Amino acid sequence: MIRPSTATSDATDDQPSTIRALSFGVLTGLAVALVYGVLTEPIELTLGLLAIGFFGGWLIGAAVAYGAWSGREHQGVRRLQVTAAVIAIVAWFVAVFLAFAISQAFIPQASTTLAERVNLSGFLDYFGGLDDGVRFIHVLALALMAFMAWRGQR
Repeated sequence: MIRPSTATSDATDDQPSTIRALSFGVLTGLAVALVYGVLTEPIELTLGLLAIGFFGGWLIGAAVAYGAWSGREHQGVRRLQVTAAVIAIVAWFVAVFLAFAISQAFIPQASTTLAERVNLSGFLDYFGGLDDGVRFIHVLALALMAFMAWRGQR
């Protein structure tokens, strides 16, 4: 069977699918955020957050690449690399906020409702009140996640 060869079909084969890339990246980012958030607070897996940052970032980058190219050979596109890194950064913030919300849910005999405790000022107090070593690990995990997402998108 002879495949029709037109200039438009060749050009579209070389273009990434940005919508699919965003969809795959955001869904993977939400999954990574969920794992990171749950392992942060109730389980308190501190050093393991570095591994989650590393592999989670790589998964986000790979999801963006797969969504964009569907496994086809391609050249790296800078805007997709930046997109993957931004998704990873947002996923990290969602994960840490989720850890904060979980920590507030487990306060025994609280005099206020969960909705009253989970807010931006409470989150900033939570993150500022973390031990310096734990805060450093969170920031390092953020850097790993963003770098690996940027790198994994290639």
